[in-house]
Amino acid sequence: MPPRAAPKVYQILVKTHQVTVFLTVSQSATIVLLKDEALSALTSRVATEDESFPHVYNTDDFELARSVKEKEKSRSGVTYEVLEADKTIRGLLVNWEVLYFQFRDQDGNLMPVEVSQPSLVDDEEEEVPASKGKRKAPSE
Repeated sequence: MPPRAAPKVYQILVKTHQVTVFLTVSQSATIVLLKDEALSALTSRVATEDESFPHVYNTDDFELARSVKEKEKSRSGVTYEVLEADKTIRGLLVNWEVLYFQFRDQDGNLMPVEVSQPSLVDDEEEEVPASKGKRKAPSE
């Protein structure tokens, strides 16, 4: 079986709070273009109706970052690496990679990434009815 060819178009997921934005870009696109596409999604009517969502007006109001797993076992948690704007996607990202919005505060400093991962377990577990076998009809 021949090796798969690299995709011409990448699907990139960008997350923040409880929102995931799906972006489709060519592999020759830069992070700047990816940020422009993300800005379009962030300034849409759907995103601006949520009060907890940060308001952005241009691409300087946020950065795109990816998670970096710590190799040291003593440090738990996830850190985020901001992507350089002039880099191309090819060689930097893979198809279906998950990125994160890192917003800037009023002073221009990067705020921590805020993302809520959905629970994999239902909050309300259904009770399974216990099988009680055959019963006698109640006497009248």
